[in-house]
Amino acid sequence: MGARLSVRTVRHTRGGREVLRVDSLDVTPGEHLCVLGPNGAGKTTLLRLLAGVEKPDHGQVCVDGVRTTAGGVDLRRQLAYAAQQPALLSTSVRRNVELPLRWRKVSRRRRGHLALAALERLGVAHLADRPARALSGGEQQRVNLARALALDPAVLLLDEPAAGLDAASRSAFLADLDRALADRATTVVQVSHRSEEAFRLADRVVVLVGGRLHQSGSPEALNRGPVDTDVAAVLGYENLVDAEVSPDGAVRVGGQYTGLTSALAGPVTVGVFANGVRLGWWDSPGLPAQVRRVTPGPGHRSVQLQGAVPLVARLPSTRPAPVVGDRVTVTFDPALTAVMPRHRSVELPRQLTTVCSMLESEATTRALR
Repeated sequence: MGARLSVRTVRHTRGGREVLRVDSLDVTPGEHLCVLGPNGAGKTTLLRLLAGVEKPDHGQVCVDGVRTTAGGVDLRRQLAYAAQQPALLSTSVRRNVELPLRWRKVSRRRRGHLALAALERLGVAHLADRPARALSGGEQQRVNLARALALDPAVLLLDEPAAGLDAASRSAFLADLDRALADRATTVVQVSHRSEEAFRLADRVVVLVGGRLHQSGSPEALNRGPVDTDVAAVLGYENLVDAEVSPDGAVRVGGQYTGLTSALAGPVTVGVFANGVRLGWWDSPGLPAQVRRVTPGPGHRSVQLQGAVPLVARLPSTRPAPVVGDRVTVTFDPALTAVMPRHRSVELPRQLTTVCSMLESEATTRALR
């Protein structure tokens, strides 16, 4: 059975700067939670605090009601932490997966069985006797995950598990991860900066920006209704446009019709997915714009537009392609648009990302003991 995680009034600093502030976060037993955010948002720091690798400067992190700072070895053994870099040793795949089991005094025969079973779950049992350093990136990620799963943890912590893989390898890896976890009650906390990964695997997503939690909800709820522009940017809204809501509720950009209405008032920001930008004839209602560039993509064309505001549209390849210089009008599809209060974004310095990554290999060793 998965464990319950709770975070209360946590504050954490690094280099004299606060990098994480979480007032309240709960993860229910068996839930798959994804922490989504840009680089430097504090995702790895949160994961390290959950793993007990670091102690918060203030507040508490608990596993089934026991504080990680007071739980000792027994509590840490409920957790498995797979860091972003696999950090495999220069020995066989089998021995890499067996190593944390050996630290936990599991018998030689049983750890061999558990290691092979975990490798089979990830489709890499045939690599058991191969040198770990000779594996491809995708194979190393599978072995890294198998090493964590072999421990049969109550809580599995995954830091960007598909990092560094190309699109095809990433898709295959995530499919294997989904299958490996399908029949387990393990509580999973995964961090990612890719919304498509979060939406594919998670029961619930929390968005972390600038060390603070901005929004929590199901993938569908977040996709339909980001609460602010920071969340919208993380979710992949390609267009974030300043607008005004007139007294009749119409949303206008530069005084022009957008096809949207809102219950908000005054200055707002409109988030529009690129496939929600609709192009019409020059004399039809909408925002006047001119085509600046047309770029082919897989199954679509990206169209850069310039008018009152710059926009990016994504059109199906089956539609006739506009031509650079064409004058068009633009409206927004309400189903692919979010209207949010206007506010300023807050981001942490990028160098914090480097600091976090330097700590990952040390975290792997400590969390698996």
